[in-house]
Amino acid sequence: MKGNSVDILIGEISKSIELLNKINGKYLSFTEKRNSFPDNFDLIVLAEIITDYYTCLETVFVRISKTFENNLEKIRWHANLLERMIVEIPGIRKALLSDRSYNLLKEIMRFRHFKTYYFELEYDKDRIDFIEKKYNELVPLVLQELEQYIIFLQELNGS
Repeated sequence: MKGNSVDILIGEISKSIELLNKINGKYLSFTEKRNSFPDNFDLIVLAEIITDYYTCLETVFVRISKTFENNLEKIRWHANLLERMIVEIPGIRKALLSDRSYNLLKEIMRFRHFKTYYFELEYDKDRIDFIEKKYNELVPLVLQELEQYIIFLQELNGS
């Protein structure tokens, strides 16, 4: 896979990193101002920021998958897509995610699914605390993995 499609993917991942950093900036700004005893509104905002971050990452995963495989199962496609990001395809592409970031992302994906399909007016603080802890561990790890993936793509492309 050489040339234009890899160049486009590098640009898309780079742009997504910028967006991920903006989303995380919103998270950092919000957490500086929120109450030490958050109310339901604080929990809703945190849930939105974290799920937006995941959705942005998932878009990167779709772009990588389309560039290299272009074949996702229709059933469980979100989980299938995430699973593919820890798989190296010999002679085609290396894995994007480490096992640790994959496991963190699985938790956030499950939360996003729950939040999307089982709408709650009252958020569980313990659950948000759990997801926020996973998010904070994930952010530096996944950004490093994305940067390493760009280097892999550049080498693959001969740049």
